[in-house]
Amino acid sequence: MDQSKKVSKRRVPEKEIVTLAAQRLFKSPDGVVVLKKLSKMCNENEPTFVDQNPTGSAYREGQRSIILGIRKLLGKTFDKPVQEKATI
Repeated sequence: MDQSKKVSKRRVPEKEIVTLAAQRLFKSPDGVVVLKKLSKMCNENEPTFVDQNPTGSAYREGQRSIILGIRKLLGKTFDKPVQEKATI
């Protein structure tokens, strides 16, 4: 069989599918508007500490973790090899 006619079919992990979908979504003009609103709603650039209220602080930090997770997805690339961490 001719090896040049073989097409490599790799199974795309769900994590990669979700990441690429989020990148397409939030890079669209509407997505940029929504991302700005989420940034404000989730206190991305604000302190999460609520004086004398640890539950309030935890709640605000939980909100902030959502927008940070989205930002992490938007920064991921799949075309570069991943650098393995050194083990000691």
